[in-house]
Amino acid sequence: MSQQEMVIRGGLVVTSYGVREADIWIVDGKITRIAKDTLQKSSLAPPPVEVDATGMYLLPGFIGMPQLPLYRIRDRNTYMESLRSMIKMGCTSFVDTFYPDAWMNLKQVKYQQTPHFNSSIDYVWHVGLDVSQLNEGEVSKWNKRGYPALHVALRSQEDISSINWETISQLHTSNKTILHLHMPSGSSTKDQRERLRLSWMEATQYWKLRTVISESTAELDPITVDPYYHIFRLKKEWTDRAMRLMYQNWFRTMPFIAPLNDVQIDYRRRWCQEEELLCLLVRLASTNVAKAVGLFPRKGALLPGSDADIVFLKKENWLTKYDVSTILNFSEKQLPASVMSNGKWIYRDTRFISSVGMGRCLFDTRPYTFVI
Repeated sequence: MSQQEMVIRGGLVVTSYGVREADIWIVDGKITRIAKDTLQKSSLAPPPVEVDATGMYLLPGFIGMPQLPLYRIRDRNTYMESLRSMIKMGCTSFVDTFYPDAWMNLKQVKYQQTPHFNSSIDYVWHVGLDVSQLNEGEVSKWNKRGYPALHVALRSQEDISSINWETISQLHTSNKTILHLHMPSGSSTKDQRERLRLSWMEATQYWKLRTVISESTAELDPITVDPYYHIFRLKKEWTDRAMRLMYQNWFRTMPFIAPLNDVQIDYRRRWCQEEELLCLLVRLASTNVAKAVGLFPRKGALLPGSDADIVFLKKENWLTKYDVSTILNFSEKQLPASVMSNGKWIYRDTRFISSVGMGRCLFDTRPYTFVI
């Protein structure tokens, strides 16, 4: 059954590079048109549902990337509270990483994933493997099951040497997958982990393997990093510098991503305009993340054809009601007035109105497609 047409009027649409006043038309959970409404109203067609967004910024929904897997939460109330905490920040979808045990077959894997049947927002699955499992058999198995993103746990230089890079590179190119590098913090010193990261980056760049580098402490130099094969998932203490680099290189490729709860900005001395900062926030925590996990332009953008995932933010709440003399940490600010997912309200006027199970498992992601 199709939904009634909806139009959101009077809001300011925020993109990665600018803000403009426009109306957003939605049909069946998809954005069909973004423009100032100049069309003649027809007496024959049923009138659309109208939403007044005057005085609001309209942002694309953010994408949550929880550090701990949500599927392992077995208590329903705890699970729903975890989702609601993301929704209150403006997240309309999230990425969860599944860590399979050796004894699990496909049916057991699917059973472990059933908690997300209660999800009220869309979600994507990634798979976590130890570096010893980064072999032809394991990579082929998960690729055939539809998992294009593999999280790899690396501990030592010997781990890098043990990988059959030629075979992995061929599979990687054929299936257009992406790797996410992780290094357990207790396995080595900070300097050792950084040397491992650099070795991994050299190997993956040589074999043309696209990789998300997690928690790197390396200098964020846009000249030395490869903007396609290396994507940096930033720690909190690096988000401020990354956003300043993005501002200074406004139209340049900058391969930085960060979930919204990890964004921390020092805005005591205003180094850009308020709306420019909002664009940078959308780019870092929504558009770039959507590209890295293969959801763009379905998610992470307000474009014709995109899912109608929209965050409504009151202009008066953005950097006006809070003390800007402190460091902005978005994990401490519940800013959205309302949140819409696939054209349906999931949070409005401080109330959660989403339905259990309305979130969809998204397949056919393409993390190899877009330059960030």
